[in-house]
Amino acid sequence: MKMKKFLCVLMTAMLALSCCIGAYASDGGSAASASGDKTLKFNEDGSFKILMFNDTQDLGKNGSSKMTDFLIKAIDSEDPDLVVFVGDQLSDVYPFASAKDFAVAVENICKPLEDRGIPFLATLGNHDHDRANVLDEAGQYALYDRFTMNYATENGPDPFTYNVEIKTHDGSRTALNIFMMDSNNKAPEGGYAGIGADQLAWYNETSAALKEANGGTVMPSMIFQHVPVKEIYNLFKECSWNTDGAVYSRRDGKWYVLDENKIADDGGRLGEAPCSENFDRITGQYQAWLENGDIIGAFFGHDHVNSYWGVTDDGIKMGYNGGCGFRSYGDGGCRSVRVFEFSEDDVTNYTTRLIFHDDLMDEKAGLVLADVFSPALLTKLMKVVYFFFGWAIGLFK
Repeated sequence: MKMKKFLCVLMTAMLALSCCIGAYASDGGSAASASGDKTLKFNEDGSFKILMFNDTQDLGKNGSSKMTDFLIKAIDSEDPDLVVFVGDQLSDVYPFASAKDFAVAVENICKPLEDRGIPFLATLGNHDHDRANVLDEAGQYALYDRFTMNYATENGPDPFTYNVEIKTHDGSRTALNIFMMDSNNKAPEGGYAGIGADQLAWYNETSAALKEANGGTVMPSMIFQHVPVKEIYNLFKECSWNTDGAVYSRRDGKWYVLDENKIADDGGRLGEAPCSENFDRITGQYQAWLENGDIIGAFFGHDHVNSYWGVTDDGIKMGYNGGCGFRSYGDGGCRSVRVFEFSEDDVTNYTTRLIFHDDLMDEKAGLVLADVFSPALLTKLMKVVYFFFGWAIGLFK
């Protein structure tokens, strides 16, 4: 009899302990993460919100609290369902940085999401690739995968090219797809390489598979990648050097201004000519978007002082979020986070808006020394050159 009582007490204690452990596991995180299920779903009200961060370009103990404070305030004020990191999470100004420095840099931006139970996805930028001699792609991926809120699927041709589906609130079907694309580093012939043939083939195959699974209807998809496709210039028109707002493109030595008939009026800014994939390099990415008909938005980082978006002649929405970091050049207090809000019933008519640093933070950005070295300086210098020698330059065109 005593043994039965002892077993009864023991079983009761174990049951109570298991309940406590279960409660603890779900505290500070989503039910999905606690159960090991990493399925993204629209909310019960049919909404889904994404925050886009890029060019944080931080590094370990030398990280900028201005950047992390900005990201945390944006996260807490918006309460997103997903955060996407769109490249250049690692800095370009610390040549002797170690793998440990990289780990701290990634932790600085991912731990706030881990603590709040907010899923995130990440892809790489050119400066992340610059660090491959210290930590290769697999090693960098491991830094993100330390966190349970990393929702990357590893279903693509490389660790940072993949897609993630977002289900309806009841989980019955996929309502929206996200492509995270690694745009690689510089091309051997100069400029930036853009995506490779294996990535393009994977995108085409995945797009077709999603369409088939959706009963023959294309799956609406967003693309996030660091370096823009060269077709971003479809949002511009060529102009003379002294046109108001003109920027100088070192890609082709021409002057451009945004085409007001194509650009959305959401406060987005133009600070530099797009530093896109090489003009002479044919990746076929944009053409594949047109053929597949599934891309409802393509958004980029890389050009820290650009935050505009618009619609190309082919009907593709493309644009930027400005840089988030303070250890590299940026747009002063107009460093930004881009917000995307979707409705389950009609994901194609999503809305997007910018949150500027100085509109959100009590402490303004002030003077940032790195901003002096913005590529926008090239436009200013070239205006001086054209003012004095424009007539001569015109003779050789």
